[in-house]
Amino acid sequence: MDEPDINQVEKRLSEILYKERREAIGYTVLTVLCTPVFAAMVGLVAWIVVGFVLIRSDYDMDVKAFYTGLNVFLALMIVFVLKYTNPPEQPHDFDKNWLVAVVIFILLLIFTYATKYPERFPIGFGIVYAGAGLFILGLLGKVFAEGPYIEYDDRRNQFFSLILALMSFVAMSYGELLSGSWLWIPPKQDEVRVCAWILCKLALEEKMPIHHSDSVRKRVLYILSRLKLVQIKENMLKLTLKGRDLVFNEAEN
Repeated sequence: MDEPDINQVEKRLSEILYKERREAIGYTVLTVLCTPVFAAMVGLVAWIVVGFVLIRSDYDMDVKAFYTGLNVFLALMIVFVLKYTNPPEQPHDFDKNWLVAVVIFILLLIFTYATKYPERFPIGFGIVYAGAGLFILGLLGKVFAEGPYIEYDDRRNQFFSLILALMSFVAMSYGELLSGSWLWIPPKQDEVRVCAWILCKLALEEKMPIHHSDSVRKRVLYILSRLKLVQIKENMLKLTLKGRDLVFNEAEN
């Protein structure tokens, strides 16, 4: 196999970065704006289900049934981010942002179910809940955005895979919006050069161990993962088919 030209790889990578950043900015803003609607839909479905159960049991339903749906949505996001930002063969690393999100979520649960605020102050509580919920999503998104890209694929259950994909979109969008990532801070030329070097190295060696001790390395790894040029499998960094196409320019040949 011929050794790839790092200068050409760097040039093609710069072009892809420019195009992907423009598209991702619009996508991120749109997803973030639609997330409250998506969460409200989840809450509405849960509200209907809970309401049906309570009606059949002759129990008066209150506003807490709606917040139950939203709490389920936030709880699923918390579990999702914890699970899919840690390689399965490694012990879970509890990021401080994730822990803060959990603490705020627990406080929301306490105020929702252990107090009368939702009934006594519905508008005020709704505003506070919405602000806290979006802040939780922002913290989770930051953890997800800065973590390694880990593939998940459950072909036995397409509905489950769809749910995972939706959660990934939400977490990624909030992470890119709030973490000061590659969207708002364009990659520097030396970072692009490092990315190109990693791609060329992977093209020759097929895989290499991942390292997260350096913040620059984390950002470089995130850029490559976000562009789906590399993937993490068994704590090793591997080149994807898209990454191989970029290195050897096979898409144009």
